Amino acid sequence: MTEHPWHDDQRLFADLSDAIREAADGLGSIGEFGRGAYAWRTIDEDLLVASLSFDSSLEPVPEQRSSPAEARVMAFTAAPLSVELEVTPDRIVGQIIPPGPAEIRVEMAGEVTVRIEADDAGFFQLSRAVRGPLRLRCETASARLVTEWVPL
Repeated sequence: MTEHPWHDDQRLFADLSDAIREAADGLGSIGEFGRGAYAWRTIDEDLLVASLSFDSSLEPVPEQRSSPAEARVMAFTAAPLSVELEVTPDRIVGQIIPPGPAEIRVEMAGEVTVRIEADDAGFFQLSRAVRGPLRLRCETASARLVTEWVPL
């Protein structure tokens, strides 16, 4: 049986000290990772989860013939932001409230995220047919919001 080089504690501590000193050169990137991890400590407080507060597809309507191209209207709320959407077979239009510019990421199950911009009035549009569940991540100058997943 071969003897392990760390048969005594003094030798083990000396080798560990050497290894830590050698790794010290990479502390710049480790420090950056640490700062990034520390910034995530308040992510739950910084990111508002907006719940579906209105969905026209769930509202009772009088008996009438509806067109398959009829728009579905949804509203997601989480103070101080909310998002209103109108979904048709070929596009999604919406508005951030209170109005203002925003970056919006439309996340669709099984697909790459689509990035769009809301204008100064908070309006945005995705000219694309969307099928399956989706959610929105919205970032304004004052807050960030993510909607719950909704099936389309």
